[in-house]
Amino acid sequence: MNKKSLLVIALGFIMSASIFAAATDTFKVKKVTGKVTYEATPGNWANVTVGQELSASTVLNTSLNSSVVVALDDNDITIKAMQKGTVDTLVAASAGTAKAGIKKGGLKTKSVGDEVTGASKGTATASSRASEAKEDVDWDE
Repeated sequence: MNKKSLLVIALGFIMSASIFAAATDTFKVKKVTGKVTYEATPGNWANVTVGQELSASTVLNTSLNSSVVVALDDNDITIKAMQKGTVDTLVAASAGTAKAGIKKGGLKTKSVGDEVTGASKGTATASSRASEAKEDVDWDE
């Protein structure tokens, strides 16, 4: 066997092993509360049922006051209400391995002027702008 043949065989073995590993990531539905749907075909949604097996790429949608418990390798993961995304993404968010949603202090609120001057002031409100405008005008009392 020459080096090219050995390389092709090794590459084929690695690819088949990765495909097999990806195929084993199926989640089994343990419990459904409320209305939980999945995208059966593009644009068509069906209800999730207990005992159903979902692939990692299946898109789920949990409604208000709904949740679903899925199991992977004897680990139960609860996906809470008002979530939409692939099972893999939602499980990662529920397990805490991915940061989902908006967190306090997570938004950066700098304006272009702050970036130029390097300074950051508080957010102006209507009352603060009015008091600043009053300083610019000479008042005759």
